[in-house]
Amino acid sequence: MDQHDYFESQIGQILCPTSDFKKGVLDTTYLMRHDGSFVYVEGYYQPPGKVIGKIIYYPKEDGKIDIHGRAYASMVKGEKDGQATYIPHDEQIRRHYLLDPAIGREDLVVTKFHVGFPMADFRGYFNDRLSLFYAMGKFPLVGKAVENVSRFLDIPISRLGITGSTALGRRGEHSDVDLVIFGTVEQNRETAARIADHIHRHPDARVVEFGKLWPLRFNYQGIEICPAYVYLDLDEVPLRNCAVELVKDDVEAFGTVSDDAHAIFMPPVVRLSDVWIDGKRADDILLVVYDGSLRGEFYLKERLGIRGRLVRVKKEGREFPALCVSDAGDITRQRFVKGVPAIAPAPPPA
Repeated sequence: MDQHDYFESQIGQILCPTSDFKKGVLDTTYLMRHDGSFVYVEGYYQPPGKVIGKIIYYPKEDGKIDIHGRAYASMVKGEKDGQATYIPHDEQIRRHYLLDPAIGREDLVVTKFHVGFPMADFRGYFNDRLSLFYAMGKFPLVGKAVENVSRFLDIPISRLGITGSTALGRRGEHSDVDLVIFGTVEQNRETAARIADHIHRHPDARVVEFGKLWPLRFNYQGIEICPAYVYLDLDEVPLRNCAVELVKDDVEAFGTVSDDAHAIFMPPVVRLSDVWIDGKRADDILLVVYDGSLRGEFYLKERLGIRGRLVRVKKEGREFPALCVSDAGDITRQRFVKGVPAIAPAPPPA
């Protein structure tokens, strides 16, 4: 079997037609473009006829990533001095336009570091659940890890899926499992709390990567598990089937987290109280963070400083304001200083 036939024989087992999408594209979904590149979807807000995501792997003749016999390169990870590195968000997007000048450079409003791909660009998608059963059968390590975690978290395998490169039927050098957990908001919060308790009681279960502690990830029986939470009840998704309009770019805001129920999902969405925007007091407002590195990192009563966009969301006959942030670096938390702690007061009225 030649290289082309082998690639097609493997992909063909798990690639699903986009016509299967009845309720839209879900977070964590991989899609395959007609040019062979693979796009990862983040979040649930999709402009009409498009899907928001990033190219993760693209065909490259001298690429170092093997996907079923074809050479690919990564759009999001690089290497420096023999060490793996993340490519900055803005550079990733610049490379998208260099790779395919036909990609429209539109303002997606909710995120500056993703691309809107027309649905017509895609050959098919990878169903997280179908990919899980394929991977469990093909890779014994994955099968054992999923069964163990299913028992540990008390979640039936029917509510689990898989994403990352394993969703494409590929296993790389690393042994981590990118597990997708489908559940209601309440179910997934209970699961996240169980993982947090496990990490607290077993410090060796913590996952630190690139100098950062990842609160939703954990090591279990020698395998790194990277959970991603997906809404089982799509009516619970805060930012879906809606229109978003820009009100003001580059605003400075402060607020205290008063509802963190959706902080573990992508995008993290939290409600802020005691809000100030550009030096003026404002009503409670939603904060939408289109940066997956901050999932699970917002907590009740913490005070945030925000540099982002003020938008208006129109959904189901209602309109409400929101703050949108695209980069973790645009959010700061109140910190103690050396000596006597000094808590900065809210900005005075203009």
